[in-house]
Amino acid sequence: MSEQANLALVQGLYDAFNRGDIAAVLNSIDAEADLEFEGPKAIPWAGNWHGREGWTGFFQAIGGNADEISVDMRPFAAQADRVVSAGRYRARVKRTGQWIDSPLVHLWTIRNGLVVKCVELTNTATEAAAFGA
Repeated sequence: MSEQANLALVQGLYDAFNRGDIAAVLNSIDAEADLEFEGPKAIPWAGNWHGREGWTGFFQAIGGNADEISVDMRPFAAQADRVVSAGRYRARVKRTGQWIDSPLVHLWTIRNGLVVKCVELTNTATEAAAFGA
């Protein structure tokens, strides 16, 4: 796929996520895709997630533990099969009522029109603090 097509794919993922259409996000994920989110155990969605089942578990961990979630990603950059996006996300932790307000960077790898890998980078200290850690 072209760099423009890869950018459009990733932008569409954020649009789908922000409207709560996780099924549309999962339809753009390769069956064996990896999601890497390094962070302390206090963050329920931290860890390495594999395949659509893993990604589903990641989204369930987010939805089960946070609400009022918003993601605003700009700018985007693409080179070959890689897309980088930077922005900010906010969410309220259900258990504590505390807010997460963190910068967010995603490093995407796209092959044959599907996501095969995403590395997520955030301020995990802010997230852990919102969970009371």
